[in-house]
Order: sequence, then structure tokens, then C-alpha cells
Amino acid sequence: MRISRRSLIKTLGASTAAMSLSAPSIRRAFAQSARLVYWGHNYTTRVQIVDETMVPGFAAETGIEVQHENFETNQNELKILTAWSGGGGGPDLVSVGANNFANYVYRNLVAPVDFEAFGFSSQEELIDAFEPGSLDGFIVDGTLYAMPMDLASISMFYRKDLFAEAGLDPERPPQTWEEVTEMGKELIQRDSNGTVTRAGWGWMARSMSSHFYYWGAMLPQKGVDFLNAEGTANGFNNDGGMEAFQYLHSTFHGEDQVSALGLAPTISPVDDFGAGRVAMLNAGLWLAPGVENKYPDVTFKDGVYGVARLPQFKDGTPATRLNPWVYMVSSGSQMQKQAWQFVAYMTQRQESRDIWFREANFVLPWKGFRDDEVVKALPYAEPFFEDLAIGKPLPNTHRFAELASAVAQAYDRISANGETPDVVVPDLAYEVDNIVAE
Repeated sequence: MRISRRSLIKTLGASTAAMSLSAPSIRRAFAQSARLVYWGHNYTTRVQIVDETMVPGFAAETGIEVQHENFETNQNELKILTAWSGGGGGPDLVSVGANNFANYVYRNLVAPVDFEAFGFSSQEELIDAFEPGSLDGFIVDGTLYAMPMDLASISMFYRKDLFAEAGLDPERPPQTWEEVTEMGKELIQRDSNGTVTRAGWGWMARSMSSHFYYWGAMLPQKGVDFLNAEGTANGFNNDGGMEAFQYLHSTFHGEDQVSALGLAPTISPVDDFGAGRVAMLNAGLWLAPGVENKYPDVTFKDGVYGVARLPQFKDGTPATRLNPWVYMVSSGSQMQKQAWQFVAYMTQRQESRDIWFREANFVLPWKGFRDDEVVKALPYAEPFFEDLAIGKPLPNTHRFAELASAVAQAYDRISANGETPDVVVPDLAYEVDNIVAE
């Protein structure tokens, strides 16, 4: 199975008007007591938009009831795979990180996208309505199997107020990882027992796939990755990979420590950043609405925090990670068309797209999306759009779950146990090679 993943480079400036949801694509033909089951993750802003706007709006438009359930991010995919693999039901529709997309297709768990539900006469017409290349990662053997919920890249948030408190220039965030270390040592705080109470830099690791998006973004900057280009072996058991893992280790241990584990009862980038337990954090554009909704005194407009491009290695190749989330429909669902109609209602109408971007900062890459007035009105979006141009996709393998588990264990050995990369990296490489060889 070969999955095409052309990047979004060179295309984000396009300004062709996106197509609106046509009348035939949302019909009342299924109004007869239909109920669609939709599962997603428990990101508060997403849940509110779906429950308060999308579900009632779709019901009024079509007569179709949507039963929306949400689960903790790290449990969501396991529940989906368990339900669908059992062959006895589960949700009709899901939204989930695209990291394990290949596994769903490989196991025949998802149905092709119904282009007619979006008002198009062919798959090609639907694909052409999006920014060139933005759907390529969801096409297998010429068939489109998923639609984007959010085409995200990873950039940086930093607390300007904490910079000023530490004597750093709040208008000059770090541009390199070397500067992250220098500034992080000024920002980190400890209590009288030496326990870190505020990290200079925070690595998010709230799910198995988080490692690939956040600290794993350093690997492409060194010209390597978790897998080689062919996906047949590890791609990091080399000088570049060792340097990236060594930097990760140094942020947790020794004289260059700027990070820490266990700053909050539960792993939450919104709470750590909003409460000031982390001064700098790499995350997606989605973080800002969550922070400002929960911490109304922590706002961009008041200069409490700033946004910048992801730091890079001085001697590296500019890179960050793409972090797309997608909608997929169960191949076993009896309501596939209705499910895709609901996705169309949530993502294709201009009103829906404006709601997602204004309230959640979710990027829906229909052609010309950067020319939408709501998008242009966001004052801190540009660093993310610039990083999209250097975004690198995740490793492409239907064994992603096993790969993610191995990488997470290696992260724990380094961050929590303090084991050094010269021990951890060869072990991880051996395990990865065995995973992809099976």
C-alpha cells in the first residue's frame, strides 16, 4: 500500500474562492428517525462547537439526530479501533489524529469519502476544491478516505509576562534550540527542595502520537526521522538522530535542564501554559482558544503571551511537523452517506468554517482559505502558516501504534529515568526495525 504525501509548500497563498455546500448535498431524505453516532476527543472547544452548533444545526437542516460522544485524547483512538475491529458496531463517524490513518485503511475499517455528499460529481472535483496537495496524505491507491478537521502545524507559544519577569526581552522569543536552552535556564523555577515548579520549556506528551509532533519535530531538522524514506527501518540511529535525542535529554537533566515532568496533576498544555507552569511551549494554533477560554486574563491582545515560529537547530534544516486531524467514516456503518453529509455540514459551509477558525483556530484548507475575513482577522496566525510551508508529515506505516508505543517508552526512559541516548537510541532502533520488518 502506497500513500502519497505531497507537502503544502508553495500553495498556501492561493486565492480561489472555496465552494459552498450545495443544496442537494444536505437533504431531508433521511429524516426518518435516523441517528448518527459520532466519536471525537475531549478538547473542550471542539466539544462545545459540535454540541452547541453543529449537532442542532444539522438536525434542523436534515432531521438527522447525531449522538456525539467524546473521550480523553489518549483513549479515543483505542476505543475506536476496539469497536471497529470487533465487527459489531461502534461509531459511524470519528474525528481523530491522522497519525494512524494508514492502519485504518490497511485494515479496511474506513469507507471512501462520498463526494456527492459534498455536492460534487467526482472525487477529482472535491479534491480540486482544496489547496493543492492538502488532501494527498489521505489518498490510498487513488481513493480518498478522510477529510480534514484541522490542518495543523507545530509552532511556539511563549509567556511574554514571564519573559519580562525574568529580565528577557518579551519581543524576542528564541529562534534556535540553543537559545531555548539559554532563555529556559532564566525562566525555570524551583522550590526550596529543588523541585521544578515552572519549566522554561514544555514538551507535550499527552498521547502516544504527541511525541512525533512535538519533540519529534527535531529529527527532521537534523535531516533524519523515526523511519527511513522507504519505511523499512529506523531512520534515527545515526549522528543526526543522536544529536536530537541528546538535546531532548539535556532539557530534562544536568546543567542545561529547562523542562520537567509532573508539573500538573494531569497532563494538560492548556493548564500548564495558562497557569504559568510552563514559560515556552510548542503546540498548534488550536492552543490559544483553549487557554483564553479557561484563563481569561491570559490573552494575546493584552500581551500576556506571544506566538513565534518553531525554534530550529543552528546547523539544521528548517522543519516542523504537520499535525492534521481528520474525519473518517466506518466501512461497517449503515449511515455512510449521512455521516459524510454531517462532515460536509461541519466543514464546507462558510459559516461552519468561520466558526471553527474563530473559536477553535482549526484550519480547513479549502482553496483560498487564507483570504477568508475571519482567517485574516487573527493577528497571530502568520507564524503557523509560515511553518506549514516547512511542515513534515508523520512516518507512514500501518504499524504506527506499535511504533508510537516504542517511541513513548524511549521518551520515558530519557525524560523520567534519565537514561542517556547512547543507551536508549540503539535499543529503540532495534525495536523499530523489528516492528516495520513484520
